[in-house]
Amino acid sequence: MEALIYALNIILPVSYITVTIMYGLFFFRSDRTSSKYMSKLLTGTVTIHLIILVLRGYKFGYFPSADIFEMSSVLAFAVAATYVYLQHRLKIQSTGFFILIVVCFLQLLSSIFITFDPEIPEILRSPMFILHTSTVILGYSALFVSAAYSVMYLMLFYDLKSAQFSVIYRKMPSLEELLEMSMRSAFIGFIFFTITIFLGMMWRKYEFPELSHFDPKVITSYGIWLIFGTVLYGKKIGSWTGKWLAYASIGGFLFIILSMVFIKMIVDSFHQFG
Repeated sequence: MEALIYALNIILPVSYITVTIMYGLFFFRSDRTSSKYMSKLLTGTVTIHLIILVLRGYKFGYFPSADIFEMSSVLAFAVAATYVYLQHRLKIQSTGFFILIVVCFLQLLSSIFITFDPEIPEILRSPMFILHTSTVILGYSALFVSAAYSVMYLMLFYDLKSAQFSVIYRKMPSLEELLEMSMRSAFIGFIFFTITIFLGMMWRKYEFPELSHFDPKVITSYGIWLIFGTVLYGKKIGSWTGKWLAYASIGGFLFIILSMVFIKMIVDSFHQFG
């Protein structure tokens, strides 16, 4: 099994790079061959990725998030899976190149530097940890996708405003479609963060009752939940314009990044066990 894991770990980034190039050819050159096969290849690649993660978890007995390189692979999978879902639901393929560039980077980083026998805390073997961490990773990934589509929305918005009508105008979906993809991603992320917070509260209550409920990471999670809940509420009642929804989504994701850096470098948190 270990030989299979190593082999798939080499195949995976090659497959992601190939499919990203195909999406790029489709976006910039309207390549018909790429258009015909890229979606199927991406779905197959994401399926292989899931198989690798399951095999690693089964072989080594823990959720593959012991270090930054394992976490990079899990994040790459979650972002790619989120995009595949949106593409299937909304039937829009032209934006995949911009999402998959990030997926390629994360998986290439993981495949080059990952080790399969790290020293790990025992907590990583806990079923509740696996469930809790899975939901938060899916939440982060969906919110990244939301921010990415918000960036695309603003690129097209200002392209139209300046009457330049560049390749962005010619190949991007409409503003309405980009906003819809951003808000759907935000909704997915919000749901997963809601589940994450609930699971964290239950886990702390029964397994770590002595821990403070005001752990910095917990407070940050509440902040993320509140930001994107507000964004979705603004979309629901129709009082926010698409431009401000896009800026809010990007701002929310920047808050996630900055809070991660702050907690990692400055304050102590129970969540720094990895």
